[in-house]
Amino acid sequence: MHPQAEALFLLTETARRFREAFEASLACNPAGLTPAAIRTLGNVIRFPGSRQNVLAERMEIEPMSLSSHINRLRKDGYVTQSCDPLDRRAKLVHPTEKAIQLMIELDPGFDALYQTTTRGLSKEEMTLLAAGLAKMRANIATDPSLTQPFTLIPKTEGEQAS
Repeated sequence: MHPQAEALFLLTETARRFREAFEASLACNPAGLTPAAIRTLGNVIRFPGSRQNVLAERMEIEPMSLSSHINRLRKDGYVTQSCDPLDRRAKLVHPTEKAIQLMIELDPGFDALYQTTTRGLSKEEMTLLAAGLAKMRANIATDPSLTQPFTLIPKTEGEQAS
């Protein structure tokens, strides 16, 4: 196997196994949400005010599947919806403070998964890996907003000033 093919195989396999571990870690979350609903909520937080159809495209799921996740999240108070001023038929989705608080509660679990996944890698290796993956993603991304750095937990005013 060529080194490049092996690297891409490892990338694909690692991503699949990471997603499995991620979903397993969310199975018993305090909100009782499905891993798919939490993934939806993460995308709503990352892209606040997005149209539902744009979120579905970014998540690579059917709009009707996203709609049922959004409906559950809205019913539970994690998101709000508003009409798009440019197209009254389109709905924009916004996270609530309750959504941010849930992500703060889930953060230790995300951190534990990160620590398990990156065990044995130095800070320098992680920096190089992240830089390489960011370049690869930028090479094939069709949505420029997907290449922007992000966090699911907004910084406080004091953190933003530093």
